[in-house]
Amino acid sequence: MKAWICAVVLSLGVAAPAFAQKTDLPDRPAKQTTPFDTSSIKEANSILKPPASTCTATYVVSIEGKAKDISVDCPHPDMAPYIVRAIETGVWEPEIFDGYFFDTDPIRQQFGYGMGPAGPDPRGEKSPVQMQGVQERDINRAIAQVDKEGACDVKFTVAADGKPKDVQPNCQPPEYNPLIIEAIGKMTFTPGQKGGAPTDWPGISMPLKLSKPKGS
Repeated sequence: MKAWICAVVLSLGVAAPAFAQKTDLPDRPAKQTTPFDTSSIKEANSILKPPASTCTATYVVSIEGKAKDISVDCPHPDMAPYIVRAIETGVWEPEIFDGYFFDTDPIRQQFGYGMGPAGPDPRGEKSPVQMQGVQERDINRAIAQVDKEGACDVKFTVAADGKPKDVQPNCQPPEYNPLIIEAIGKMTFTPGQKGGAPTDWPGISMPLKLSKPKGS
């Protein structure tokens, strides 16, 4: 969930979300207890013999302590299923916040593979890199203005100039929508590239959970 990084997910004194489970354990981020078994990556290296490179994986650690919603972007797409198999072997102590187990927010992680010196991405692509994220003051201002617990599943495109566009906040309650569009619009990125040139990069996703800080 990375609540203390993205969106300050704190109690309003209302019922917990349906996906949370109550616990008496202290708050903690998700902690990996069983490392990834990388034998599938070694198998792929042997079978596919790709040049050295890196895949970027995105996944969520569930309240059961396993990875789910796994997506993998590899310069050599044939590597992706082997990376997924490696991620599926990991085990975590799930995240706890405010006395409840939670799924984490999406986690991005890189996995190296291949043999020999690293080669260029054969697709000529390079994904955007975030330079400035959502500002906590903007999130807090939105929470204070709406004065209700909320959540957003934000999707947007990083334009060729490195700025978000086509922002779809998909917030509940919808009063958050214009405020989150404004907050996302202040983010900055090194733009994605295709063929060595900056390009629009659609399909960026960012979940936000919104509630009042304790004591407010």
